[in-house]
Amino acid sequence: MAKAAGLWPVAKGSLTLTRSPCARGGCKACASGAKHPKWLFTFREGGKLRGLYVRPPHAARIRRAIANGRELERLMVEAGRGLVLSL
Repeated sequence: MAKAAGLWPVAKGSLTLTRSPCARGGCKACASGAKHPKWLFTFREGGKLRGLYVRPPHAARIRRAIANGRELERLMVEAGRGLVLSL
């Protein structure tokens, strides 16, 4: 429990840097093929794959939350294994 207490914020999913064109006519970045970078957080909800755009200043916090979520999941597996072995 003590290990899990420090794992906040927490998230389960992935964060990907994607590139997509904008709706502005005459955009030089889109015309050159470079497009615009966007961070996309993807996750499962009710069995469906969902996605939310993340503002660039928040990307580092989301990455940390995902890492915390993976560590919390690892701790849960370890606790379940320990519980079964103790029975």
